[in-house]
Amino acid sequence: MSGRVVELDGRRVLLTGLDAVLWPEVGLTKGDLLAYYLDVAEHLLPFLARRPMALLRGPDAVTGECVYQRTAPPGLPTWIATRRIRTGDTALGHAEYVVGADRATLAYLVNLGYISWHPWGCTVDALDRPDLMVFDLDPTEIAFREVRHAALLVRSLLATFKIRSWVKTSGGRGLHVVVPLEPAYSFDQVLTAAAAITRMARNREPSLFTVDMRRARRRGKILIDVLRNRRGATLVSPYAVREYPEATVSTPLDWAELERSLYPEEFHVGTVRARLRARGDPFADLFANPQSLRPLLESGRLRRTVRGAS
Repeated sequence: MSGRVVELDGRRVLLTGLDAVLWPEVGLTKGDLLAYYLDVAEHLLPFLARRPMALLRGPDAVTGECVYQRTAPPGLPTWIATRRIRTGDTALGHAEYVVGADRATLAYLVNLGYISWHPWGCTVDALDRPDLMVFDLDPTEIAFREVRHAALLVRSLLATFKIRSWVKTSGGRGLHVVVPLEPAYSFDQVLTAAAAITRMARNREPSLFTVDMRRARRRGKILIDVLRNRRGATLVSPYAVREYPEATVSTPLDWAELERSLYPEEFHVGTVRARLRARGDPFADLFANPQSLRPLLESGRLRRTVRGAS
């Protein structure tokens, strides 16, 4: 198979099969995907840096199915950063994880067939102290305007505790509300805080939200999945390309954009680079603004909410 060698970050990476079509609906090739990731790397890499991450392999040529790979694939070159980490699976004990690094790592992984990146909510420097809290708004058969409304409600509830939040599309039909944290809390504390906000949202609008994880029973509802805040859980990275037919991208938004008509399919490989040039990066200052959970964790409202759920 013919290929070419590129030099990135001082590494020589062999690239092959760049003409292979990965998204036939939009004619997107492996070469197009790689070009996209190299173009947005300065915006993407801060969300992968020093984080364990899972990888999503692109659609199989025969089955069309993607494979979610939680741990590092075998045979990686020694210059790709990995870390052996204790897992929550007693059968595995410890496992090797890819740690997000540089453009050369992205190029090598794209060449292997991986298409998106799903980092942990913490870095390898503080594996038990998350620096992100996330709310995954996962809708089932409901208008996207309701998902926008749900995200704005979560923002409002967080703001009552002086907690600032950011928002991005999931790349599917949902939204992700993200809070950068001081790495001073355990995963259990972050999960408790996220669950409390979720219960407040359900109490405010019980007809909009559900806690039922079974998709067949969630029609017309939105699940706020706070289990993304457990140790070892992942969330698709900002600017990662999704496996869906339109090659949509998990795209950071300005909150003001949710106050107008907006649709997640607008954000895909063909539009995100121009959007960055025109609007800048809404997540550019996210890690520069770590938030404290103290007002929420110490609030009487949280204690009342937890007692009411017990």
